[in-house]
Amino acid sequence: MRIPAIAGTWYPDDANAILRLVEDGKPSPSKLDHPLAIIVPHAGYAYSGAVAARAFASLLADRYDRAIILAPSHRVALGRTFSVEPAGEVATPFGPVEFEKGLHDELESLPGAEFCPAAHPMEHAIDIELPLVKRYLPGCRLGAAIVGNWDCRTKEDEMALAKFGEAFRKLMTPRTLVIISSDFTHYGRDFDYVPFEVDAERLLPKLDEEMFRALAKNDNRVWADALHRTGATICGASALHLLIAALPKTARFEKLEYATSAGKTGDWSHVVGYMSAAVFAGSKGGALSREAGRALVEIAMHSLRKAVSPGSGLAGPEIPDEVKEELSRHCGAFVTLTENGMLRGCIGMIVSDSPLSETVREMAESAALRDPRFSPVREAELARIELEVSVLSEPRPVSGPDEITAGRDGVILEKRGRSAVFLPQVATEQGWDVPTMLDHLSLKAGLMPDDWRSGAKFRTFSAQVFG
Repeated sequence: MRIPAIAGTWYPDDANAILRLVEDGKPSPSKLDHPLAIIVPHAGYAYSGAVAARAFASLLADRYDRAIILAPSHRVALGRTFSVEPAGEVATPFGPVEFEKGLHDELESLPGAEFCPAAHPMEHAIDIELPLVKRYLPGCRLGAAIVGNWDCRTKEDEMALAKFGEAFRKLMTPRTLVIISSDFTHYGRDFDYVPFEVDAERLLPKLDEEMFRALAKNDNRVWADALHRTGATICGASALHLLIAALPKTARFEKLEYATSAGKTGDWSHVVGYMSAAVFAGSKGGALSREAGRALVEIAMHSLRKAVSPGSGLAGPEIPDEVKEELSRHCGAFVTLTENGMLRGCIGMIVSDSPLSETVREMAESAALRDPRFSPVREAELARIELEVSVLSEPRPVSGPDEITAGRDGVILEKRGRSAVFLPQVATEQGWDVPTMLDHLSLKAGLMPDDWRSGAKFRTFSAQVFG
């Protein structure tokens, strides 16, 4: 088992001491809605550990089986290539992590991979993340690569990035997290970067904010132009180029926390910026475009007709590429069928590891054929069926009914191993206030009507509805 060279210096060799550094005095962050990637710093924990931990602690650990770390090379000059971390176990104060052989081989097969043995033994940008991975994602298997000098200033650069992105995208499964290990701007004469002689305390965070906004454009040309225009010394810039190359066009970047080394040292003549951020597949709040919503309704209707009339030979809807990217996100969805204004079927998933388009396709078929409250929809009924697709946000725990708003919130009730869910529109359609809605939700869960009043747990979500 390998022991990192930085163990006991860049971070304590005791798990409790690490927790005191990165968690003490900080409120628990709210959980994030299944990001594809996080961006975290890689300085010593005394300087940036809390900023990195903010991102790791925001993750729902059970959503990920494996993680891929992309980190810059600090010791060895690499060209337009990357060197994959060898497979095997590595010690951390929280227990060993495993660099999985299968994932190692998948990374080795990507265009641009070229193993450089000298790059790995002393590279801290991967090893600094390992205790946090083990602490916050204890079940994850790992892969990692040290990234060389990638750019996007020439056609050759663009072609190399495009080839990498196409191949790497296949590794970004719903249960895989990408971790970009990168500090932000390094300011001072020792870093050979002094774009302003005075007022660094104000101007450095402003510059890092400008660079984050450029990064959040999710466009490698924009990112390259910002780097060359400002000269900003962001050590993981090339790893971020690789991430952008693999992301869907709809990806959204969300800043989580920012700090500088001067916050610890007080020295603004020699300072590094540290930022943590999360990257999501789609736009904020799960908001889909009208075109994407229309496409979901078409997908659901085609699935419904195909399920009820399997020999019809109906062609599926044509979906534009930009809409396909919106529908590639992973979130819950329900399909509701009504006939002459009366419920005829409703099936859904609160969360899903499948692309949204596939989830809606499956739920439409299930609503037509497998809702246990109704007989299967018959072909003769199709002309009278109306269909509604509800796209769900990630459910969030709430402390009790006082935090629930009827008509705004979908609600999941759980008690004594039983559970039930109502979509947000149910309360509006029925004219219920919160207590009445919860009475009915308790009954739906197989409980007594007022069982929600004590001992029940609640989660809420929002829904974007198309029909």
